[in-house]
Amino acid sequence: METLNFIAEQEKTFHKIGENKLAALATSSQDNPTVRMMSIIIYDNRIYFQTGINLMKYKQITENKNVALCFDNIQIEGIANIIGKPIDHNNIMEIYKKYYINSFETYSKLDKEILIEVIPKKITKWEYDGNGKPYRVFIDLENKKAYKEMYLE
Repeated sequence: METLNFIAEQEKTFHKIGENKLAALATSSQDNPTVRMMSIIIYDNRIYFQTGINLMKYKQITENKNVALCFDNIQIEGIANIIGKPIDHNNIMEIYKKYYINSFETYSKLDKEILIEVIPKKITKWEYDGNGKPYRVFIDLENKKAYKEMYLE
């Protein structure tokens, strides 16, 4: 295990993620895990998406706030918080609208639509060194620590 600079790894990772992604969102309640693709945006190192209160992911999040997202070679574990109606969060929804205009226009103003914020707690990334050997980078956002572990040692 090699200790890494937490701030540098956090900044590098969120820069790589960018402002928007299509990500697989995993939720679970009562021993029933589910996963689906979501249009997400990233704002101030937090992840946001909108959904309807009549959908399974909403029900699961109300029962279990622990969620995970995955895209490319990055997995993020975090805590999901229901923060209100999308239209009440203009700064976030302006970014959402920029990338997902059809979704914004179709769903954002519906009465049963809500905005969810995910606060990342742990990020795991797969990377490769100059010789093509795989390693994982772990970023612990709660304890402000980052380290890497070679996979084939």
